[in-house]
Amino acid sequence: MPSDEEKLRKLKSLLDYGINHNEEHQEEMKEWAETAKKLDFPGAYDLLISASDELDQVTDYLRQALEELKENGG
Repeated sequence: MPSDEEKLRKLKSLLDYGINHNEEHQEEMKEWAETAKKLDFPGAYDLLISASDELDQVTDYLRQALEELKENGG
């Protein structure tokens, strides 16, 4: 059974992975949005930009959680 230290290390690693993964997808969504804009689908563009913005907020929560772990004994 993993120790608490091992669990914490894994959690921090997963959060770091999630942050990087989300950032990659956020960039892809922006590219998709630009494609929709060029194809004259402003509604789809707006929705994709909104999705990108929401993913940015999720990523910020992940960063905050990671910082909380680091600041408080991690």
